[in-house]
Amino acid sequence: MKSKFILGLGSTLGVLSACDNNDDFNVEFDAVGDIYVRCQNIDNEVKYAPVYIAYSNMYMSEAEITHSDEGSTPISLNKLGENASTFASFPSVDDYSTDDIKNGIYDFDLISTDSDTLKISDKLLEERIDPIEVTKFDYNKEKHEIDLAWTSIENRDTYHVKIATEIDGQVVFSSTRLNDNKLLLKENTLGWDRNYSMKSGTTYTISVSAYKFENSNTQSGYHINQESVEYREIEW
Repeated sequence: MKSKFILGLGSTLGVLSACDNNDDFNVEFDAVGDIYVRCQNIDNEVKYAPVYIAYSNMYMSEAEITHSDEGSTPISLNKLGENASTFASFPSVDDYSTDDIKNGIYDFDLISTDSDTLKISDKLLEERIDPIEVTKFDYNKEKHEIDLAWTSIENRDTYHVKIATEIDGQVVFSSTRLNDNKLLLKENTLGWDRNYSMKSGTTYTISVSAYKFENSNTQSGYHINQESVEYREIEW
């Protein structure tokens, strides 16, 4: 998968492995679809926005998602990367609302670059967790150390911290699943993309998230039901 582009949780915890091209192996077109709620505190209000992602074991040319209710409008997803086995739609600031996202079944219609078609579904459940709040954020620019702490979120399944070039941009650090609501992040902390060189003077976005899965026993990065997140920025 394009782990440098896609959300840290999927790339860290395991997603479908795509073939280098669709002709290398005689494999069946397969995919996983994920619709989940992203929640954050914006201007002292709890606001929500949808995230749509389709992961495939082959490169895709098109992907769209539609709520199963009759008359729902299809939403086109965008490919991540040049030869993309992941398509997604991430929210902008204007997409957030105090209205929660509609629960229920969402259908993904996918087309591979070999013109194979696939229809898969994902269910958004009604359970929600509270917004997360960063309570400690101390950045030592000289040592490139970040001392983080955040509120404890009831009924969350895991915490996760990532650093990216921007919100939903190229991921340069992705933590493992975290049980504690704190992290001292250093240059030798496990999770850095060693193929990426951090650039002095560049601003990076830190995401501190709590996740609730559709099934709390899940061991993959799939089937997220909600992400509660707060963003901070650092200059490297």
